[in-house]
Amino acid sequence: MRKLRLSIAQKLITALGALMLLSFTLLLWFHLVKLYDANLKQGELLAQKQSITYIGSFTKNVNDTLTQLESMRTAMLHMRLNDEPNRDSVVTMLEVMVVENPHLLGAFTIWEPDAFDQNDAGYHGVETYESETGRFAPYVVRMNGMIQSMPIVDYDLPTSDYYQIPKQTNRFTLLDPYTYIVNGEPMIMTSLVVPIIDDSGHFLGIVGADFSLPMLQREVEKVQPLDGYASIITSNNHYLVNGKHPELAMQPYEMWPGGVSLDEIKQKAEKPFYTKDLDGSGTVLRMFYPIQIEDYTWYFEVVIPKENMLTEYRRSLWNSIAISVAALAAIAVLMVLLLRKIVLQNIQKVAHVSEALAMGDLKQKLDIRSNDEFEHMANQFNRMIEYRKEAEELIEFQATHDLLTGIPNRYGFTRYWDGKVASAMRDGDYQSHTALLYIDLDRFKIINDTLDYSMGDLLLKQIAKRVAAVVSPSSPQAHSGYSGKVFRFGGDEFVVLLEDISHLHQARMAGDDILQAIAEPIKSKGRLFYITASIGMSVHHELEQGSGDRLVKEADIALYISKKQRNTCTLYTPSLNDVPKKEIVLENSLNAALEDNQFTLVYQPKIELSTGRVYGAEALIRWKHPELGMVSPLEFIPLAERTGFIIPLGEWVLRQACKQIKLWEQAGITALPISVNMSMIQFQQKHIVHTIESIISEAGIRPEQLELELTESIFMDNPEHTLKILHELQRLGVQLSLDDFGTGYSSLSYLQSIPLHYLKLDKSFIHEIVSDIKKQMIFKSLVVIAHNLNMKVVTEGVETMEELEIIRKHKCDLVQGYYYSPPVPPDAFVTVFESAASAAEQSE
Repeated sequence: MRKLRLSIAQKLITALGALMLLSFTLLLWFHLVKLYDANLKQGELLAQKQSITYIGSFTKNVNDTLTQLESMRTAMLHMRLNDEPNRDSVVTMLEVMVVENPHLLGAFTIWEPDAFDQNDAGYHGVETYESETGRFAPYVVRMNGMIQSMPIVDYDLPTSDYYQIPKQTNRFTLLDPYTYIVNGEPMIMTSLVVPIIDDSGHFLGIVGADFSLPMLQREVEKVQPLDGYASIITSNNHYLVNGKHPELAMQPYEMWPGGVSLDEIKQKAEKPFYTKDLDGSGTVLRMFYPIQIEDYTWYFEVVIPKENMLTEYRRSLWNSIAISVAALAAIAVLMVLLLRKIVLQNIQKVAHVSEALAMGDLKQKLDIRSNDEFEHMANQFNRMIEYRKEAEELIEFQATHDLLTGIPNRYGFTRYWDGKVASAMRDGDYQSHTALLYIDLDRFKIINDTLDYSMGDLLLKQIAKRVAAVVSPSSPQAHSGYSGKVFRFGGDEFVVLLEDISHLHQARMAGDDILQAIAEPIKSKGRLFYITASIGMSVHHELEQGSGDRLVKEADIALYISKKQRNTCTLYTPSLNDVPKKEIVLENSLNAALEDNQFTLVYQPKIELSTGRVYGAEALIRWKHPELGMVSPLEFIPLAERTGFIIPLGEWVLRQACKQIKLWEQAGITALPISVNMSMIQFQQKHIVHTIESIISEAGIRPEQLELELTESIFMDNPEHTLKILHELQRLGVQLSLDDFGTGYSSLSYLQSIPLHYLKLDKSFIHEIVSDIKKQMIFKSLVVIAHNLNMKVVTEGVETMEELEIIRKHKCDLVQGYYYSPPVPPDAFVTVFESAASAAEQSE
């Protein structure tokens, strides 16, 4: 699927449009949220207002009725006190009360036997307002629009709460709704009952009034804020009435899905809260208001569907969205017009010039005169074009030239050669007698390691000048018929390209002249440097694709041969292809061998002749090549030294040997030093002492547990520096040994000046020592000299009992050779160590 690409204009309009849309959306959202909250608040205030209005009307009716009941109680007690009881008058008072209070269903009084006028017997069987016993219990009730009077029945039953509760408590009673049969017709009501008590506190009866639940239901149904409904809940958590569900009257309060107990909800009285409706179909507002009637607390509940509260909000929502969309569209049109006029035209100019610049046309200029940021940007843009011209020229030079010497580099050679080939193919002239001389400085890495890279850089500059001077057309050698170009391929490698030579001897002459020029001493910073080089040479007679790489490859093979002799020039011939093949394979495999753990260490024990015990060990490196098998150290150690790989390899050997010392120490083989061979190149590193100290510290061993075996060749270059390093190692505590004594210069002066702990005699000293008396005398003399210089003597290459006896006879300290053990892996060395220790204990 093709990726959608937008122009800058489209992006600007899209971004600004999105920003405006987001801004309008946020403003609209804030407005609608505020309107939403206001609508809810308005609904809550309406519910509050109607609730307070109804509760005020309801409590007024109740309180007025209660006041009238108390007045009647007082009047009846006054009649009784003054001996003027009149049952007809009481009934008339009840009738008047019912007539004057339309909200009442009826009014009644019930007196204890003979408590009113002490004349119940006189009314026995009358049953006008009395029971059949004549007891005064009149009931005035509103039925079918008429006021009727009749006696109350069943008031003495235990279930008749309207009489029994006041009688038992002597207190005002507000009854929960109940059903009473009047003339055979059931009527649902609630009653206010006041007890009649004389001055002595004796209960005489009750006076009360009934409220009709159907009448209350009709009044509550009128409370419909926003098509909601109201309910009255008694103190016993039963519905008195429910404006939406009349059938719930006298039933326990019905909780909505997920609701808590009603008692907890009552704690939120007069505070709005939102719940599910009873059927769980929607969200409703609920507000509870207490109705206090003497000691009784009923609750008035208002319920409004939340949906009804948001009618105005929904109407405003669509109006607000319509207005916002219209305003946004108008602003967007205006914004597009302004952008096109102020911004987009200048952007199009920038795009046009940028596109031309990308195509490589650096002549274009950005012409904007708007006296604003665009004009400033145009000036900076034009300046950037100028900088780019300069930068491209600099990049081109840096890409094709060596920054140190200023001569072309390897990439410059490739570009130059490809240009020659392209020109030859274009002109059809492929004949070109060309010679390539690949130059590599001999042992130049040692200079960098022993001095510093700044000195090496100075020498490289001098050498580059000398080589360039030799092949320059204006040089004295130009009359010899050759001239050429010089390239630096990196490090200490240079390439000279001789073009259009007529004879092979011209290339040979150029090689000899270059070697001679390089070999001249170089004086720098008060010191003289003697540097030589090796040259590999290849000659081609035709220009074709790939011929440049072939020239370099063939010259490199010839250089490989020259490096073996140093300070020579070798011409490539096809017969050279197979000579360095194995060495090249090994050289190219060194790094991978170290990374892939192809190298291992083996250990040859050193035996102390006075005790027969293992005194120490020499660590020797082995290489198992994955294709060539075991490779002799005589093959790969010279390669490592020539390539500089001996430095990381030597560090690896030191680390492994020190780790092995620690492992043997943890296994109980203590005080066992291990000796490690160090090459001259390793020893000439600037920070060699610090490196050795760090490796010892990392392994957690003591310095005296490590012995360094050095050869006499370390004194060939800079003996003062070498001696300084040896003394630093001695102060560190490392043991020092002079290895292969007798194979090199064998100068006794070394033995007097250097801090050695061991003198290691080469096996050539004991070759044929059994039959050669002169060799025995020389051997004896060397041992005496070493002992006088406080050095122990180690003899290498002991292979027979006869050799061992002569060595022992002349007081040699330590021996090493196949007579005792060849070099073995660490596990096998432990076995040799334990066997020697066991044999020594038995001989004691």
